[in-house]
Amino acid sequence: MSIRTRITLVGVGIVTLVICCLSSSLFALISRGLDTDRDQQLAARADEVVASLAVASRQDFTPTRALAPIDPRSSVDIFVMVLADDGRVLLATGEVAGAPLPVPAEVLAATHRDGRAAASIPVAGGEEGESVRVQVRPWTRSDLGLTGYAVAAQTSRRVSQDRAGLVVLFAVSGFITFVAATVAVWVATGRALRPLRQTAVMADEVGRSQDLGRRLPAVGTRDAVGRLTTSFNAMMDRLQEAYARVATALAAQQRFTADASHELRTPLTTIRNNAEFLLQHPTAREEDRAEALRDIAGESVRMSRLIENLLTLARADGGVQLQRQPVDVASVADSVCRQASALHPTQEISFAGTPARAVAGDEDMLCQLVWILLDNAVKFTSDFGKIWVAVTQRGSVVQLTVADDGVGIPAGAEQRIFDRFFRADPSRSGAGAGLGLAIAGWIVREHGGSVIAANNDSGGATFSVEFPAAPRPDEPTLALSAHPQDRGDHEPTVAEQRRS
Repeated sequence: MSIRTRITLVGVGIVTLVICCLSSSLFALISRGLDTDRDQQLAARADEVVASLAVASRQDFTPTRALAPIDPRSSVDIFVMVLADDGRVLLATGEVAGAPLPVPAEVLAATHRDGRAAASIPVAGGEEGESVRVQVRPWTRSDLGLTGYAVAAQTSRRVSQDRAGLVVLFAVSGFITFVAATVAVWVATGRALRPLRQTAVMADEVGRSQDLGRRLPAVGTRDAVGRLTTSFNAMMDRLQEAYARVATALAAQQRFTADASHELRTPLTTIRNNAEFLLQHPTAREEDRAEALRDIAGESVRMSRLIENLLTLARADGGVQLQRQPVDVASVADSVCRQASALHPTQEISFAGTPARAVAGDEDMLCQLVWILLDNAVKFTSDFGKIWVAVTQRGSVVQLTVADDGVGIPAGAEQRIFDRFFRADPSRSGAGAGLGLAIAGWIVREHGGSVIAANNDSGGATFSVEFPAAPRPDEPTLALSAHPQDRGDHEPTVAEQRRS
């Protein structure tokens, strides 16, 4: 049984119960009113007869028979009788089986005692349960020396017919109301539940076609069904976004795996070829053996560096959070520049720093960031080239700048150089696997900063990194949580990651 049918049955059941209760109450109320109205009409007719007798002559009291008496067994009209004091019928406009209606002596006695009386007298030869309702009033003509009783009577079939009419009226009106209520509830339920049917159909279609772009039509009402429609569409939006994120992540993971496999294939092939050469030629010249061992060592170092970078990016994808503390970026950059100058004596590496506020971040990660930017500048700068490193303060932002006079960045690659495994010049195999700047971008984002790469006037590249400065002691500490991932939890430092 559908929910529409169940709701309709419940609604129609309630309407039916209300109709029955209302009809029963009205029937009982009107039925009592019918008895009261009948007694009032009979009492008024009896009073009229008494008033007429008060002005009648003696001749009018002569016993007479009506020409066309009313028979209460076949007529519902009111008829009257005038009785003498001893109960003799002086005048009657109605008869039962050719004889006046007999009025019991106790009714006449009650009338004499109380001044009025009412009673229901069974009708001989009538329908089962049929009776005649009478209202009796006393009359007196002291001037004529006469007394008696005035009787107004009517068959009970009149009230029974009125009640039967009420039953038919209530039955017909109740049936019409029942049918109208059934149709109204069915139609209203169908319209109200239409979004539910559309939701079910939509869910089935989405399940078959996997089209997450389908949406339910907007509903103008603010009832539960309207809220359900809005919630369903919002859920579909979230599912579509989640599916898109999963698809993007899966594509990125597949691309990442393919690129990593490609990058690892070259050093592994070199190591395998040189190892096979040493095994197959144990008597090879010393120079050839030394060259093969140097290739194996060099490719091993390259592969180790690549694996370490891959591990760093994998931890970044896993949501590794950094341990934050105030770090002097200028001091970190100055230290890295001194070490880089010793490692690369053919390049001129200079550092310039102005007083700058500390940055809330991880010192090891910031040190790795400076090393990555410097190594990138060294790789694309010729011998005796120049590299400039500067740390400045601009308002509430600490800016780290690394510039060189090398070959610069190809047009259109300013943003792509931060993608994983992207190399602006693929022909330069010694330029690395294209992971360094991707790691640098991740470090900058984890510190709530931004990085921009562009060519400078010297023809080389300039990398500008901006970090939000740590708040001063008198400032609110909310600035320390500038990055959405910063929750104050303890994250492992680079040294701890490497130890793990």
